[in-house]
Amino acid sequence: MKCSEHVSPGFHKLGAWVAAHPRRVLGFWAAAILVGAVGAYKLPQVAVGGAGGIDGSPSQSASDRLRTDFENPFIDPLVVAVSAPRLNVDTPVYLDWVKHTAEVLGALHEVRKVSSYADSHETRMRSTDGHVTLLLVGLASPNAEAQQRAVAVVRDTLAPLRTELTALDPSALVALTGGPAGDFDVNAWSATGGRDGELYALPLTLIILMVAFGTLVAASLPFLMGLATTTVALGMAFLLAELVPVSNLLSNVVTMVGLAIGIDYSLLMVTHFREHARQETAAQTVAGTVAQAGQTITWSGVTVMVGFLGLLFSPILETRCAGIGGAMVVCVSVLAALTLLPACLVLLSPYIDRWPVVPKGLRRLDTVAFWHRLGNWIVAHPLPILIVSACCVLALATPLLQAKSGVTNERWFLPRVTESRMGAEILTAVRNDNASIPIYVIVTAADGSPLLSGAHIDPLVDYAARLQRDPRVAAVASPFSLRKGLGVAEYSMLYQDPEQALRDYPSIAELYLSRDRRSALFEITPANGLSVKDIERLTRDIEKILPRGRFNTTIGGTPAEHNDFNDYMFKSLPRIFAFVVGATLLFLFLAFRSYLLPIKAVITNLLAVAAGIGAVVAVFQLGWFNGLVGLERPFTAIPLEVPMMVFCLSFGLSMDYELFLLFRIKRQYDRDRDNDRATVEGLAAVAPVITGAGLIMAVVFGAFVGADLPVLKMMGVGLCVSVLVDATVIRAFVVPAIMTLAGRWNWYPGRR
Repeated sequence: MKCSEHVSPGFHKLGAWVAAHPRRVLGFWAAAILVGAVGAYKLPQVAVGGAGGIDGSPSQSASDRLRTDFENPFIDPLVVAVSAPRLNVDTPVYLDWVKHTAEVLGALHEVRKVSSYADSHETRMRSTDGHVTLLLVGLASPNAEAQQRAVAVVRDTLAPLRTELTALDPSALVALTGGPAGDFDVNAWSATGGRDGELYALPLTLIILMVAFGTLVAASLPFLMGLATTTVALGMAFLLAELVPVSNLLSNVVTMVGLAIGIDYSLLMVTHFREHARQETAAQTVAGTVAQAGQTITWSGVTVMVGFLGLLFSPILETRCAGIGGAMVVCVSVLAALTLLPACLVLLSPYIDRWPVVPKGLRRLDTVAFWHRLGNWIVAHPLPILIVSACCVLALATPLLQAKSGVTNERWFLPRVTESRMGAEILTAVRNDNASIPIYVIVTAADGSPLLSGAHIDPLVDYAARLQRDPRVAAVASPFSLRKGLGVAEYSMLYQDPEQALRDYPSIAELYLSRDRRSALFEITPANGLSVKDIERLTRDIEKILPRGRFNTTIGGTPAEHNDFNDYMFKSLPRIFAFVVGATLLFLFLAFRSYLLPIKAVITNLLAVAAGIGAVVAVFQLGWFNGLVGLERPFTAIPLEVPMMVFCLSFGLSMDYELFLLFRIKRQYDRDRDNDRATVEGLAAVAPVITGAGLIMAVVFGAFVGADLPVLKMMGVGLCVSVLVDATVIRAFVVPAIMTLAGRWNWYPGRR
């Protein structure tokens, strides 16, 4: 393929240089892969987990105040859940074990205070039958990373204590749960999800490539390119993590996207090389391959990176890191396709058809003739084909109309085998499910006077009573709701001398008053049975309930963080959508000098995205076929970051196939100016690559459906369905039908 048929001279020169210096290129990439492998091995050690709140949000401000202004050690505690079916917590042997456990944990450097039934004898810390109890473990540091380290230390410390209890009762269970423990488990499972998905995907991918190419050598090249690009990108992520915080979700995205897109680009290059290998020398064929397929890959890579970089507008670290990781691995994949793979093709060209693994009869099947016939049929009936195929895609997207987005608090959002999930199951016998997600209200007098002064008692006792009267509230704990039945007179007498009262009852100061005594904490426990949406609405309603007089209130706690998360995510969605779509339209116009083609590409990509997100809603919210993906039960809502990431990832990846097809059609159109013929020829030439690449991507993404974390399952389902719909229905039917109907308007205004 000589540099004469509408190809870029720059790409042709690059291909010629690589063909002339293949060993030099291989040496450079071998060093990069070796360094990347070291970084990939070390990345899990430096990546961070979920960050929790949104920086700069009201709930984050409240969280900071709770941890700096207040002494309360149980703002976000660990909870040791204990179940001993053969023992009763009031018996000496069980009670002694609880007391000993509290002493051992309290002596840890990472622990500030431990509260248990052994020292308080509060009924809320035991089940009615006495078999189940809990210990609250307040941590010494509010720092998220320190809390994660503390979880590991506390679990190690509990191991011999668990053995002691099982010696008393073989059926006993001890599990550490609570917010930090749940985050620890999610981060641990998220860090391993990519590796598990890779183990499932790699063998299937190699089998598909061997069937597609027929020989082991030809099939191995794309396979090894996918592994190489993923390794190098993970190594780059390790270097980035040494400079700035990097979420462990980045490695999942790099693995997921790197395998798929690295193989995709290599598949296009190897297919193009084999088509022309018999016509020219290996060096000439490589130069022509880089000139034509390399140009397509570069434009494709740029538009895919645009989709990933849209995630930088997200307010949370996890999705921003996913965008960085995706853009990084796409960039590496483009560079590898333009340099590493051509160098391998030059050196391995005599052996490219060695070691056949598919019978010759099957290898000679003429798939191009099939796509020719299909293309001619589409060109002859474009309108009915467009209507039917588009309706099929829209039908898959229909569940979007019933989508509910937000955060979920169902216990089954964690895998059954995680210790925090086991602990949450044990605690159902002690407290309601919503006791672990209280709402915090910090009340401060506008004039800065102490909250326990006589003038504030009446309005604050009334405020606590109004909060308690809401049927959605199970309990209110504060300096003005210490015990049921106490009124203004009793509290006025108690706080007549505030300092003496706090000396007599030090827990009031420790749990509910700020260090300067100018702020009070009202801890509100939502009623049992409320869904997370109900609790979020309750939190918003509490924001509107104010004490009589001049007081300032700040709302914190997990439900407030949920509300801020949803608000900030919804605000970022228009920016993400505008950036991705706007930048894509601009790049496609520059690539094709057409008004219609970019608009058509964006619309068809949005159809694929809608189908993918619709599948997520159908499976994970509506419960369709949820058993097939190993889902325990449906969720009440889909986390907002899932559709956001499915949109950015699948929009960019779908553009891959769009550009593969459009560049081939345009190349044919530039030859003879026949739009229908160009559409048929382009479809026949590229459709086998697109369908093969789509199948490989679906296998890679589908492997993540087997992950234990629901978020990874959701991403796997959304991306798998989106890619399959795009590579089959949209590129094979919708796009050719639109190209036929638009005719010469596809290419307006063109290059002057």
